[in-house]
Amino acid sequence: MAAELTMAGRAEVYLSTSPDHEPYALPWWQHGTGQLAQQEQFSAGPAYLVSHLETDSAWSAQLHAQWHRAPQAGSGITEGWLQYSPLPSSGYRFRSRIGYFYPALSLENTDIAWTSPYSSYFSAANSWIAEEIKARGIEFSLSRPGRFFRTEHSHQAVLGMFQGNDAAGSLLVWRGFAIHPYQTALGERVNFAYYPSIGPRGALPLQPAWVEPTRELDHRTGFYLGWHWLYRQTELRVYHYDNNADPLVFTNQYGWRTRFSNLALQHQWNEPLRIVAQWLRGETEMGAGMVKADYQSWFVLLNFQAEHWHGTLRYDDFWVKDRDQTTGDDNNGDGHSWTVRLTHPLTAQLSTAIEYNQIHSRQPNRAQWAGWPVEFSQNSLKLVLSYQFEL
Repeated sequence: MAAELTMAGRAEVYLSTSPDHEPYALPWWQHGTGQLAQQEQFSAGPAYLVSHLETDSAWSAQLHAQWHRAPQAGSGITEGWLQYSPLPSSGYRFRSRIGYFYPALSLENTDIAWTSPYSSYFSAANSWIAEEIKARGIEFSLSRPGRFFRTEHSHQAVLGMFQGNDAAGSLLVWRGFAIHPYQTALGERVNFAYYPSIGPRGALPLQPAWVEPTRELDHRTGFYLGWHWLYRQTELRVYHYDNNADPLVFTNQYGWRTRFSNLALQHQWNEPLRIVAQWLRGETEMGAGMVKADYQSWFVLLNFQAEHWHGTLRYDDFWVKDRDQTTGDDNNGDGHSWTVRLTHPLTAQLSTAIEYNQIHSRQPNRAQWAGWPVEFSQNSLKLVLSYQFEL
């Protein structure tokens, strides 16, 4: 069997405005309650390496590795799978993959290694997916390409079954939605603030101030169902996700029963203008009614591509609603954010950009600390140099 190995990579360095140094505004991985990723004025962003093995059979494999400085400095694996894609039968295409991967929920994160071609910082919905929604499992899809059936409508049905995603929801309940460029690697821990309501002296004494999103806790199998529709210049993806976790299980961290529906839309308005939108809404529960919350996030993104520059404008809106009766642990929160980016390609591999991110949020649980504001804004302005290659 003949095989061909190809490699691709992406990395960036940036110069940014000074980060907020107030204790409440520090990012979650430094145990603050800020919801905008901020680092030092000069730093390196996440770097990715993609390996793709193609064979002359129906089998192929892909592996995504990364290095980043936050939430934990170091390298790790973000995705890796083995795929089976036999030849079409009567026009229908069947595919399956097994491994560790994101469901194809997003039409924003479509670039190399599940990054975004539109901005460094992901939307609030996809920032959360990058942290907590990743599956160790198997996925099946069946496609009906429109060209074969002489129609402009193409369809794809998707079924995934997985384990290793039992703690999804922890970050939304305490920290809330956030804006950042980070993907959680296999086995990585994500820290958040030491809220007084959690820990030995709080209302939830067993809950740690961290989550390990990829750990398996109850050995129950979750699932997701998806449908993709493509018509001319419009693409639509609809998904329902249920991790089927046992909220009563506890092994250093609780299981969280987390479910949501996701709708993603992309439309190429004309040659230079593209519109991307996404809506995500769901619920999560931990313990015997100790923590319950509903959540929602949506965004609209406009991307304009001219000969010597690309422009992106994105607006995000998000909220989390507390539905439990646990006193002293108010998990309500809401906010919105703006992202503006102008990119100038220098070569086929190298580009420079200026990106502005602003987030305004209200999180009542910040009031657990005396003098910490419940509501505040953060912003970041940075000059980015990006390098991308394929071998």
